[in-house]
Amino acid sequence: MDATRSFTLLLCVFSASPAIAFKSKIGLSSGIVSFEAFQEKYGRTFSEGTPEFAHRERLFERELEKVEQHNANPNRMWDAEINHLSDRTEAEFSQLLGWKGVARGRAAVGEVAQHRPGNFLMQRVQEVLPEEINWSNLSTIQADVDQGSCGSCWAVATSLVLQANAEAKGSHRTFSPQEIVDCTPNPHHCGGTGGCEGSTVELAMNWIASHGLATNDEVPYMATDGSCKKTSLLAGVEDGDQTLEEMIAVGVHEVAAGSAGYLTGLRGWERLPENKYLPVMKAVATHGPVAISVAARAWSSYGSGIFDSCSKDAVIDHAVTLIGYGKDSRYDAKYWLVKNSWGNSWGEDGNIRMLRTDTEDTEHCGTDTQPEVGTGCDGGPSEVTVCGMCGILYDTVVPHF
Repeated sequence: MDATRSFTLLLCVFSASPAIAFKSKIGLSSGIVSFEAFQEKYGRTFSEGTPEFAHRERLFERELEKVEQHNANPNRMWDAEINHLSDRTEAEFSQLLGWKGVARGRAAVGEVAQHRPGNFLMQRVQEVLPEEINWSNLSTIQADVDQGSCGSCWAVATSLVLQANAEAKGSHRTFSPQEIVDCTPNPHHCGGTGGCEGSTVELAMNWIASHGLATNDEVPYMATDGSCKKTSLLAGVEDGDQTLEEMIAVGVHEVAAGSAGYLTGLRGWERLPENKYLPVMKAVATHGPVAISVAARAWSSYGSGIFDSCSKDAVIDHAVTLIGYGKDSRYDAKYWLVKNSWGNSWGEDGNIRMLRTDTEDTEHCGTDTQPEVGTGCDGGPSEVTVCGMCGILYDTVVPHF
């Protein structure tokens, strides 16, 4: 594959919902100040006096020190806390992230194949969007979602955004993240080697469009790699009929009528323009939740508040679901509202608010200098531009039902 080839990612009725009640844990570390209390709360069974106990205790104490140091800053916008991740090793946390999206070069828009222009590609500046939106009224968003130790955030984000948008349209069909993990091919090693070792939302969407997707009852989530139960290709475009460039093209990817994907209710999916603010705003405000990619390595101890601790130069390494935006009067600051996949005991009932600015696609842009670690396909560029807090505008995908 040509090393200069460019790579990216993609993804689509509005019902206003009441503002979410955000919990406040100012100055706290979940009330846990000892490793014994941590073990009891989170069900750890390390035996005192063993090397494993000593190792985990050191990790916990190091994290507790970071939490208390962060919360000692009176000017902070978010509170850190001890949680179920506080005794994880770096390798274990990296595996939890697991998503390593699709990277492309800064000036490569013209090199990427274009599909039919999408609903959100034309930015109508005069359009007035609501000041606050959140989709947390959906049962899909309220569900306790925990990817476990499998690096399946890309599959979980795909299933969540499909199910949430289907629910917003009146359907209560579920979409199995486990079948996405088991079946989605990844020959170009986009975001990893596939399954629990990482892939991308757009590769999942392409596979679903061709082959459909089982429900959660049919293929329950096991947080591990499994074998694909679909032994033959179903109706629709077969794997290999499209080039990688076609699969990742900006715009709407239509699902063929009569295909297995079409029978799930999915009519298409759309990749929004890379690093553009207004299309993302419009998509979540007028359509529904959006699958996004972010740099989440600094999220492990997030407890509550508006997260503002990513630098402009951010390494994209996680896929999550954007479920709204708003403004916090306490900080007089705007935020994005994002559902994570680390369980509802993490953050604000499983969610995180991230700092949002109206000019972040021009004034909060930096460089991901390690796309091979977090965002690279085979032969991809050595660096990519990312915009928004934690690179939130870099790669965004919306399904159409």
